[in-house]
Amino acid sequence: MNFMTIFILLAAGFGVSFIVLDVSRVAGHRHWPASHDMVRNNFRPFAIFLALFAGPALLAHALRRMLLSGGLRAGDGVAGVVIACGWACCYGVVVVQCVRLAGLPAP
Repeated sequence: MNFMTIFILLAAGFGVSFIVLDVSRVAGHRHWPASHDMVRNNFRPFAIFLALFAGPALLAHALRRMLLSGGLRAGDGVAGVVIACGWACCYGVVVVQCVRLAGLPAP
């Protein structure tokens, strides 16, 4: 595994999760989980779908929002970025394997 493979995995993982997040925002804007009613809204099927398939994008948005507001220390921000990148790499591996299973050339 080299640097280019890691870059492709990150791009594929973040790309898929941001696409899922944006499509979900457009398609499910009425069902979007609200932060003021966390217990009831976080265990609905739509919120679970978002957590599973758009997790790295949601984490990246939350990290950006917390860093800009000053509510997060630099060390915690770095740890969050590492976790988001690792999660996106895992998604990237799944995407690349699906491309290979489809018979297309993949890195």
